[in-house]
Formats: sequence, structure tokens, C-alpha cells
Amino acid sequence: MRTARKLALAGTAVGAATLAGAGLALTAPPAVYLPAMAAVLAGEAALVVALLRKRMGESGVASPMQLLSRRRLRAAQRETRALANVRKWRERLDAGFTTASTPALRSIASDGAHTRTVRRAAAAALAHSRTAPRGAEERYDVVIASNFNLPGGTTSSNLNEIAMLKAAGLRVGLVHNPLFEMHPGRPLNAKVLEAVDGDRVRIVGDRAKVACDLLLMRFPPFASVLRDDLPEIVAEQRMLVVNQAPMTYYEGGVGRKRVWDVDRVHRKLTDWIGDHRWVTVGPLVHQALLDHHADELEGVDLAADYWYPSIDLKATAVRGDHPVGDVVRIGRHSRDHLSKWPELASQLRACYPAGPRFEIRALGGVEVPRRILGRLPENWTGYAFDEVAVGEFLRGLDVYVYYTCSSWLEAFGRAPVEAMAAGLPVVLPPVFKPAFGSGALYAEPADVAGLVAELTGDHDRYLEQREAGFATTRRLFSHEAHAERFRALGLAV
Repeated sequence: MRTARKLALAGTAVGAATLAGAGLALTAPPAVYLPAMAAVLAGEAALVVALLRKRMGESGVASPMQLLSRRRLRAAQRETRALANVRKWRERLDAGFTTASTPALRSIASDGAHTRTVRRAAAAALAHSRTAPRGAEERYDVVIASNFNLPGGTTSSNLNEIAMLKAAGLRVGLVHNPLFEMHPGRPLNAKVLEAVDGDRVRIVGDRAKVACDLLLMRFPPFASVLRDDLPEIVAEQRMLVVNQAPMTYYEGGVGRKRVWDVDRVHRKLTDWIGDHRWVTVGPLVHQALLDHHADELEGVDLAADYWYPSIDLKATAVRGDHPVGDVVRIGRHSRDHLSKWPELASQLRACYPAGPRFEIRALGGVEVPRRILGRLPENWTGYAFDEVAVGEFLRGLDVYVYYTCSSWLEAFGRAPVEAMAAGLPVVLPPVFKPAFGSGALYAEPADVAGLVAELTGDHDRYLEQREAGFATTRRLFSHEAHAERFRALGLAV
């Protein structure tokens, strides 16, 4: 008979004996029922010991204290997870997502399954919450709405526009809407805070009444969930800059990963500010919308032209026009993410070749290529994000080679533009040709090393490609080109 069945029968027997002992206590003299009750108690104790030993065996512990310690540990872990959940909802509540956060915290505070500590933390978060009063009336030339706590290209584009508009004497208001699902409580990017001067550039107040000539919204995922205390904005023109495709991957074995939903973002923004126009940052994301999301674009006013990101060419450090030495310095900069590197070791080695003829430099981290390759070749040098200024890093290179995961859709490619502006010939996969045309060179991974060797071995051709990159950045991505886009909207930039 199995142990569990034996214990069950023993428990039944002890229960019956307990009832019999209780009957004796009511009908028999002490000399009879006291020994009987002692026997019952001894049986119960033996059953408890047996059950405890069984549980210890199942848990793999040697003593009852270890079993109790494990139970306490699991309880502590559950409480830690519950408190982390409370902190997440409190961050959302503090960020202005009242409608979703308040009922979630109320549910936790009233749920008896949680510990007193967890319930009190949820109640304290609710008590801390305050509804922002109706703000004052504010007037700006341009209001930029985005997620301003991001570290990458979205913030760089926002900062470039802020600087350009401020230099033109325009007043700029900033509306911050963090991502509901990711880091809603993260502070604004320090560079954004530095740009806010309280005069020409200001943070728009919660629930303020705002009038402006242009409401420029950037980074569609920010609008997946909107704050409840956003300002009321009346703008003559309203535009969403689509600088990220709805999906991360569109083909190949990696699969598709949705980042934001076209219909949801359009509906949320329409509810907030009414009819508005969508304009993409370049042909790559524009074509992705048409090819993969045509059925979702009903009602969306998608512009045929592009709102390219801009680069301040006057403030860009430029590599000298000297010939390339015996060792070619190939480099790139990006986030250290799987999407930003070729997924196959063979392609990674082809794009960034080993050997004494080449020196490979990467800014932004190299853990992903390290994992793909097993180890980094000796001719690689990696720098952490912001360990070296981008301008200084690019000026120390000879050629810029930028290859990513084959199924990743790069909405624009700000990194190659920065390299062109720095005077570097840029080598890219052919998918980028619609975006940059003659400003870059294009090759399959297997042909990269040969193309780089040929280019750096012919100084006249090297300088010719460098000038082609300069011409492309001036024509499409300079502040002067971007000012024309603002002027086309009636702004005096």
C-alpha cells in the first residue's frame, strides 16, 4: 500500500479514536477515559510526525526547521512580488494613468489574500494620489508630444528640433507621455531637462489649456495608453511622426513581434486632439505600413512625403580627408540588442572581418556579438553606451559598416546618417538603398570585406564616396533641409 494511502487511513483511524475518546469522557469515569485520551493524543502526534516526514521527503530537506524556513521564504518571495506589483501601479498612477491604476490598487488593498504589508502599501499609494487641478492657459508656437525618458534616437530627434526651433526664436512646449508598460516612473532624459529653460522651452502643465500653431507628436508607442491628465490642446496643425514600425520583425525565422497597434494609436490620438496627419521618417517604415498594415490604415491620413530626422552639421565632428593607413578602422554604434546585429555568426564575421588588416570598433556594447560568436576576435574593441562621445568615436574611424538582424526593420537609420555627416564612407545592406541612395555603398555580407578593401585602397574613390555622403546629409538631413519642412507648414524657422 502506498504511503499516502496509509497516512490517509491512519488519519481516519485517529479521527475515529478521537470521537470515541470524547464519548468516553462524557460517559466513563476518569480512570477509564484518561488513558484512552492519552492513547489518542499519542496517535495524533505520531500522525503529525509521519506527515511532517513525508513533506520533508517531498521537499528534500533534512529537518523540520528547514521545511519551515522554505515556507517562510516562499511567503517572503510572494510578498516581494506583490510589493513590486504595487510599485509598478504606483509609478503608473504618479505618471498620470489614473483610470487604469486606481482600480488595480484598490483591488490589491482590499484583497485578504495579500499580506498586511502589501495591502497597506497599495492603500498608501492611493492616498498619495492627487488629481491635478485644471492648469493655466498656455501659448506656444510648437508643442512636441513624445516619451521624453528614452535614451536613443527618438530623444536625439526631439532635441535637434527643440534646439532648431529655439534658435529661430520660437516657443516650444513639451508634453511627456511615458510608456504605460515600460518604465513609466523613469525620469525625463537629462539632456531634455537641460534643454528646458523655462522661457523658450517649457514643460506643458498637467491639464493645461494650450494653443499652438503645430502639435508635433513623435514615437507612436507613446500613444498606446495616454495619461488622464494630459493638457487640452488646440492646434492649427496636428502631426504624428512615425519613427518606428508597428512590428519589430517582418520576415525570416525570427518571427513577428508587435510593438504598437495602428488602429489603437490612431483612435487614442483622435480622441485626444482630433483629426491629425501621419508622416513617416523615411521610405522604409512608410513602405512597411503600406505592405503589412494596409488594412489597418483606414481613416489614417498618411502623408506621401517624409519627416526625416535632422542632424546639426555645423556641430558635427568630421574625420580628416587623409588616406587610410595599413590597418582599416571599421566601426559602428548602436544599442547592444539582438535586433541590431546580424543573427548568424557567419554573417557577423563577414561584415566585421577578423585579421590584422582590419580593426573593429563598436560603441554601445558588444555582449550580443560576443554571444553569437562565442568570443570576440582579437581585433575587436568594444565601448559601452556613452563611454565615448559619438562624434569622437566616429572621427576615429575610416569606414562605417552597419548591418543588423536580417528580419529587423530599421525605421530610418539615424546611426548611418551620423556617420555620413562625420565624413565616413558608409557600407550598408541593400535594404537601405531607398533611404540613402548614393549617400552610401551597398553590399551583401559576403562582399563587405572586399568592398572595404577596394574603397580604402583607392583614395580618390574614398573621397568621392565621402562627398556623396556629405551631399546626402545636406540635402535630406541637415537643419537647413528640416527648416524647409517647418516653413512648408507656415512656421517662421
